[in-house]
Amino acid sequence: MTYAAPPPDVAVHVDWEQATATSRTELTTYLWAAPVLRRGEPAHDRAFAALRALDVDHARFLAWWSHPRLSVPALEPPTAEATSWDFSGLDPFVDDFLDATAGRPVIADLATIPAWMFTGEQPAVADDPAAAHWDYERGQEFRDPSLAEVADYFERLARWYVAGGFTDELGRWHESGRRHRFAYWEVLCEPDFGHQLSPATYTRLYDEVVKRLRPLDPEMRFTGLSLSLVTQDPEYFWHFLDPANHEPGIPLDAFSYHFYACPDVVNPVGAEGNAPFDQWPGIFFAQADGFVAQAGLIDSIKRRLSPGTRTHVNEVGTFTPDMLNPDPDVPPDYWALSGAVVAYLWSHLVELGIELVGVAEFAGYPGMVPGVTLVDWETGRPNARYWSAKLLADHFGPGDRLVTTTAGVPGMPDARVHARGFLAPDGRKLLLVNKGAEPLRVDLGEQTGAVRVTSVDTTTAAEPVPSAARRWVELGPFATAVAEWS
Repeated sequence: MTYAAPPPDVAVHVDWEQATATSRTELTTYLWAAPVLRRGEPAHDRAFAALRALDVDHARFLAWWSHPRLSVPALEPPTAEATSWDFSGLDPFVDDFLDATAGRPVIADLATIPAWMFTGEQPAVADDPAAAHWDYERGQEFRDPSLAEVADYFERLARWYVAGGFTDELGRWHESGRRHRFAYWEVLCEPDFGHQLSPATYTRLYDEVVKRLRPLDPEMRFTGLSLSLVTQDPEYFWHFLDPANHEPGIPLDAFSYHFYACPDVVNPVGAEGNAPFDQWPGIFFAQADGFVAQAGLIDSIKRRLSPGTRTHVNEVGTFTPDMLNPDPDVPPDYWALSGAVVAYLWSHLVELGIELVGVAEFAGYPGMVPGVTLVDWETGRPNARYWSAKLLADHFGPGDRLVTTTAGVPGMPDARVHARGFLAPDGRKLLLVNKGAEPLRVDLGEQTGAVRVTSVDTTTAAEPVPSAARRWVELGPFATAVAEWS
């Protein structure tokens, strides 16, 4: 048998009369307490403006453990004379995040448990708030096995932000004057990674925290698990999603997990030894396909145990292999590639019925996983990852109907392009993703009206400008494009 070379053009056929599903998926993002986003830093103003312009519901704020002086407002245990409560590092991030989200529903993940609540050697915390502490989450055994101490901490933390203040361990009142509202409170972040909490321990902690926080705002919902890409032991899902493993009345509103595609990390602090960039596209998209299959299995567990629980895949992105490199080697075309991978993943997660997809992140920077950032860490200027995410957020949403779409000739799908058609309230739309480094021309067939195409690719330096098309759509390298019919 002989095989012909692939045709120069990719034929895409959309059957607008054959709807296959209705989207339940909202796209969002998250911002964490990153030192480069502190007030006064060069990237601050433009980064928060970019978050505001993204204009999404359920953006998530994460107080991450790598920078405890910015994320942990009680760094020392209380003594008989004093407590260490100090919100001066965390409050500015929360304020700027809430200002940028402009009253939209948001998710709070004030995730980090103070290290002193665990037994064993305690980490030394540098005076510099910008210093990273990769060893801060150490220890697996709580010094209070009842978990009441941890629950007390999160209750006081929540009271600071939603109830105007709290009474500390010594009976002293701390006034905040804050009455914020969070649509969801996520309990911890990646508990399977840092402290490596068992499914049973995490579930018990979730219950204790939720019991304390529910009375503060009866409308606030809760997200559990928030599992990392490192360990996705299915027992976490089987245990947590089983109502029999929770105390009576504890809600299972939502659960979350994360995915990042990445080449093998041979050298995390330099380029030497890592796979060259021309291998990354194949690796990223293959890993994305594997993750989609895994997400389908996870969803089957949810449907069996707790079908009313929402699924949040609230961290999605890619890593460069030199993720801890203080002088990272990020190829210029990487940003469009990463955006294309995220768009491809989003499309498949929409098909699965995932309720929320969160695109990482505001903001990575040298030495702190730079490949996940949506904005330049020095200027705050949005990159191609951001513009790809905004393209999806601006054009698609829950309620859109998915229609049968094929790329390639009958019986021979063309893997170079991913295509999916949607019937949205404002018209017909087609998502196109060029998975390769070479430009492609897509043949849409004979059209009855003009087509407007907006595309992000390796040449996109600013917000993309729509262009007119008829039958043919030009896709640049690693393009994420949306075609709309008038």
